[in-house]
Amino acid sequence: MKSSHRNSHAPNIDRRRLLQGLGSSLLMGTMAPAWATQALVVPPQAAKNEGLHLASSIKNDANGYQLLRFTGSEPKTQTSGWRGHQAVASSNGRFLVSVARRPDTQLLIEDLKAGSHYFVDADDERHFYGHGLFTPDNRWFYAPENDYENVRGVIGKYDVQNHFKKVSEWDSQGVGPHQIAFLPQQGEEKHPVMVVANGGIETHPDYPRIKLNPETMQPNISYLDSNGQLLDQVEPPHHQLSLRHLDISSDGQVWTGAQYQGEIFESPNLVYSHRLGENSLTAVKADDTLWPQLKGYIASVSCHPNHDTVCITAPRDNLITFWRRSTGQLIAQQTLADCAGVCAHPSLPLFYVSSGSGDLAAFNAQSGEKHWQQHFAGIHWDNHLTWTVS
Repeated sequence: MKSSHRNSHAPNIDRRRLLQGLGSSLLMGTMAPAWATQALVVPPQAAKNEGLHLASSIKNDANGYQLLRFTGSEPKTQTSGWRGHQAVASSNGRFLVSVARRPDTQLLIEDLKAGSHYFVDADDERHFYGHGLFTPDNRWFYAPENDYENVRGVIGKYDVQNHFKKVSEWDSQGVGPHQIAFLPQQGEEKHPVMVVANGGIETHPDYPRIKLNPETMQPNISYLDSNGQLLDQVEPPHHQLSLRHLDISSDGQVWTGAQYQGEIFESPNLVYSHRLGENSLTAVKADDTLWPQLKGYIASVSCHPNHDTVCITAPRDNLITFWRRSTGQLIAQQTLADCAGVCAHPSLPLFYVSSGSGDLAAFNAQSGEKHWQQHFAGIHWDNHLTWTVS
């Protein structure tokens, strides 16, 4: 394992330079100095009522790939130099990690307590898939990786207290592990069961965007114990349903979204739920015509912790869908250009959705009704959005 500490104590871009550089065309909600009239600012409704604490990997037209975080109304960025996918926050508020999207090979670690940042490199013959996960006690960090020479997915284990040094890896029990999550903790359990979405697609960095096994892929959802041993595994009803993204409700129900690798007009159901021990995935209840409409592609999945709803994005159809978790029924739809990232507010009945076109919007978690939407010119949010405060 290699650790790279480039510019580890470089200060954050000051707020004035950041706001000018991001170049939003929105006005602040109150009287502001002239330089702020082109500012990236939190919407007044959110600043007053919600206190946004969000993070995302972004691409800035002026400054390239960056990690962006809102803390209240203060936006800050850190340059990565590569496309990040998910931003992962530790529950104690100390670390924020941007994970490189395949086939890139770095983690960007922001130590918010120390006010510094550094980079951690993947092992040789490994690359990241853009997702990661802290243990509930923040002692360890896990990241899905590709052992591409052996056509094997692995889950890398990193020591948070030792500058995220890699200490071991587990077999992901499939090819192309993408997003991972933990089942809710049981009692005094420190290390809950990990759920892995193995997408099943073989790739190699020599052919970075080519899918090498579309006819033989074997996606699955795998459950791993605290030693990385397989507890349970379930496959989708079609071998070309690449299970990529997932989230887990507060009572342990796993929701997963697929990306279909066959002909789009033949697309089967793309959204499923599952519980540990069940024999098969349970498909949501929607008209079969929905899936070709979504162009066979689900981007992000978010279960609200306090409400019986799940928000799922489909950017190729510019569609946000809201589902009743207990029944699997579709309850609402909203349109937003290139919508992808979604996360739930930890207490308020709200989902936040970001888009590659530069928009950020808030929706009622019970009805799907839009509360507000704001456009940030020159900003392209990546596929995932993270709430950073537990």
